[in-house]
Amino acid sequence: MRGNLSIRVGAVALVLALAAGSGVPARAAGFSIFEAGSRATGMGGAFVGVANDQSAMFYNPAGLGEQAEKGKLKAMVGVTLIFPSSKLERGANPYPGEDYTAKQESMIFFPPNFYASYGLSECLNLSLGTWFPFGLSTDWQDPDNFRGQYVSQRVDLRQYSMGLQLGWKINDYISIGGGPELRISDVKLQRNVPVLNPFTNRIVTAAHADIVGDGFETNVTFGAGIKINPTPDFSLGASYHGKVTADYAGNATLYSRSTGSPQLDAAIAAKYPLNKEIPVNTSIEYPAMWQFGASYTFAKKVTLALAANYTEWDVFKQITLAYTPVDGKQVPNTTIDFNYENAWAYRVGIDWKTSDSFSVLAGFVYDQTPQPDEAVSPLLPDANRSGYSIGISAKIGKATYLDFSNLFLFFHDRTTLTNKDNFNGTYKTFADLAVLNLRTSF
Repeated sequence: MRGNLSIRVGAVALVLALAAGSGVPARAAGFSIFEAGSRATGMGGAFVGVANDQSAMFYNPAGLGEQAEKGKLKAMVGVTLIFPSSKLERGANPYPGEDYTAKQESMIFFPPNFYASYGLSECLNLSLGTWFPFGLSTDWQDPDNFRGQYVSQRVDLRQYSMGLQLGWKINDYISIGGGPELRISDVKLQRNVPVLNPFTNRIVTAAHADIVGDGFETNVTFGAGIKINPTPDFSLGASYHGKVTADYAGNATLYSRSTGSPQLDAAIAAKYPLNKEIPVNTSIEYPAMWQFGASYTFAKKVTLALAANYTEWDVFKQITLAYTPVDGKQVPNTTIDFNYENAWAYRVGIDWKTSDSFSVLAGFVYDQTPQPDEAVSPLLPDANRSGYSIGISAKIGKATYLDFSNLFLFFHDRTTLTNKDNFNGTYKTFADLAVLNLRTSF
């Protein structure tokens, strides 16, 4: 890990860029979250051509129109329990070294979802819903001795979406839906800042950086969908969620650390604003996402669904971060290259209705990562992944259903030898996602 202090301190703003566009370790590839409902997750996320519960707000708003019943209120509430496990299985030479390994802390995440719809007529449905489209948290053990401490020690990101949508069943063959979405997000990151000690020619810690977004950032986008039913048993679906551009404002505090050299400590303090809040700004684009799919029901008992989603990750090509001077001391503005690429995910799911009150679900997903090798780092060690899901849906009351599913998400081992911070190695990640929902109508 080589470089002068101005470059490294400038790169601290990477927090605002990557954290604002990063996701929970158990997520769709990149840093989006695709688990917005239990039945959909049980079918591997292949739900855009099905969309027959309130989570259609995320998967395909057109499905809301097909669920319309005049004067009837329908509600769905649930939570996704995410249990990620990630480690640097082995480092690479020259840094951090072939004999080096590291683990992240054990964590549990529980993003909730809630949806409610009201039938304005037999073909028109008004819906309000919430879900988490993006999120990230990584937390490395023994952070001050972690060899990747100058890239990231801990990062947390939450993005919350609230949508208001109208679904319209135009006729028996076609339905459409859509409406605005309010996105709310915040971010935090911790890392150490390195400096080259000219007296020993070794890298030492100059400061500890805490970076926090200045409150919640809010943005507006929209979602829309269409569903076509050539026959009562065969459906085609497509949906879209728009991108948003978030203008983040935050503060970076560089807490001074002794380098072991009073002369070097004094030089750092004379040039950079230590132990004070440093305003920092950047503009981040969250990507748009398309979903396409089809479903077919055999003998009114077994539904087979296929789907693919395409995420426009190429908005993460480059981000510029700007600092405000403090006490006449300026942290240099920094431009960071990410070079993310657009990516596909492919999904297949089955819903087997074993009786009028019970269904069994199963699914598979293959999800491509948009992250190039040079961007793989302790901040976000992403990879292609394969997921296998199972689930059940049980009627437990006159109009009440309990849905449960579990997704086992296996990240393919990811090796980088070209990381831009010269921190290379092989990462191994697994995540277990348990999704529970309760559905009812009044």
